[in-house]
Amino acid sequence: MAVVGDRRAGCDGCGRTVALEDLTTVTMPDGERVACCPECEPHARAAARKGSSLDQRRAACDGCTGTFLAAELEDVVLSDGTVLTCCPSCAAEAPGSDGGAEGDGSATDGSVDAEGDDTDERTRCTQCREWVSEERFRVTTIDERTERLCSDCKADAEERGIVADVAMRKLEAREVLGVERDVSDDRLRDAFHEQVKRAHPDRKSGSESAFKLVRDAYDRLRDED
Repeated sequence: MAVVGDRRAGCDGCGRTVALEDLTTVTMPDGERVACCPECEPHARAAARKGSSLDQRRAACDGCTGTFLAAELEDVVLSDGTVLTCCPSCAAEAPGSDGGAEGDGSATDGSVDAEGDDTDERTRCTQCREWVSEERFRVTTIDERTERLCSDCKADAEERGIVADVAMRKLEAREVLGVERDVSDDRLRDAFHEQVKRAHPDRKSGSESAFKLVRDAYDRLRDED
């Protein structure tokens, strides 16, 4: 917060310089303290309340029955179709579990799918806990938590200013490289080499942004998470 003279300072929200006595300090969910002018203060407090509510929401594990942060719990679909909401330890030991890649709450009709990015498969948003027929967004928040969010919850998180990064979805990555969902490793490498040559900045058809997009898409499809 840069001070101008003795009695004025900048608002951390809008950046305007106002009188010191008009600034109010608001503590965000990650512990950061921000100084806000009267216009920005209500928005900052609303974001802090919503962020704190998300962080503090707790639920019981169906395995050990312990209480955990809701964001830490994950759904596991057993071989008989039963869905259990478990802490990480219980999820890893769930009997008969199909055991998705990270067990992060993805489920289909009787099976677990790590990404659930086809419209005929359902996955669960880690914030609203609703089942959705879309590939969720892998969102990193400003306090370094990783969430798997539906479109609505992602938009809400961005509006509240708690999003640090949104990973490319695998659906988008496949479109960039022009490959199918069940692409083999060999075909994926071939597609990457084809596209990266076209996108290379040294070629007239390429650019730095296109080159980065192709590399990001390849890295995303190689990522098992």
